[in-house]
Amino acid sequence: MVRYILHSQALGAQLVRLVLLLALALLALHHSPRLIASLSEQAVNAGCHQGGGSHHDHHDHHHHPEP
Repeated sequence: MVRYILHSQALGAQLVRLVLLLALALLALHHSPRLIASLSEQAVNAGCHQGGGSHHDHHDHHHHPEP
């Protein structure tokens, strides 16, 4: 029983630290327009390079030749 309580407290402390870290990361992201722009550009590029789709999107940043 004591072991469970100690483990539970450690898990609770870890959860609190994780939530605080997430909150700090979200605050930093919210107050940094350059970081938001960079992350959104990476997300768009990752989606564009994912492949497997037969749609033809036209992006002004680069062009993929037809296979």
